[in-house]
Amino acid sequence: MPLLEIKQLVKRFGGLLANDCVDMQVQKGEIVGLIGPNGAGKTTLFSVLTGFYRPEQGIVLFEGHDITGRSPEWLCHRGLARTFQVVKTLKGMTVIENVMIGAFVHTARTREARQRAEELLRFGGLHEKRHMLAGSLTIADKKRLEMLRALATEPKLLLLDEVMAGLTPVEVHEAVALVKRLRDRGISIVLVEHVMEVVMPLSDRVVVMASGRKIAEGKPAEVVRHPAVIEAYLGEKYARRQTT
Repeated sequence: MPLLEIKQLVKRFGGLLANDCVDMQVQKGEIVGLIGPNGAGKTTLFSVLTGFYRPEQGIVLFEGHDITGRSPEWLCHRGLARTFQVVKTLKGMTVIENVMIGAFVHTARTREARQRAEELLRFGGLHEKRHMLAGSLTIADKKRLEMLRALATEPKLLLLDEVMAGLTPVEVHEAVALVKRLRDRGISIVLVEHVMEVVMPLSDRVVVMASGRKIAEGKPAEVVRHPAVIEAYLGEKYARRQTT
């Protein structure tokens, strides 16, 4: 049984069809890359899956249960968490307080939440900055903090929305290592990313969207050769580079 299954999902904004009959599955322990041009509907799909938008049509199954249209809070308690394309750290709170907010999903005890946050900040390399205000962090550290806050909610599935955009090569390398460690913890991941040199080797499987529809799906090596993907997104230059 897939951890997540999406069937014929449709989301409209007025006359704009943002998600058009999308089908998709995520297996336990899998990293799925979700790619496509800007405006393809990737972030909208994340928002539907995590309860920020209600779809007009289709169903979402999580661990075999219909979760379509459930609230973000309900879904978070049951193991479905996300980060955001535009980072949403709580700027006026410290780094450790940000992570504690995530930990409070499963405990009302401040001491337990703080212990959980301390552990995750060590895991994620931000422990030395735990008393800094989140708003003073670099963009790379803000993105790392948002991942750790989501991790504090104890997710079974984590949706990462462009966590490597705008980072330096060194920061990208560190972010990739963190994603791999998350998977090693048993967390399944769906990764929206435009850095193909990162998402392709990192993903077990890749789903490609364009104009709201899924146009291809498969192993990274298969997807880069798919004619529709080359035309809509990757371009001939990238495709040739991958086959030489």
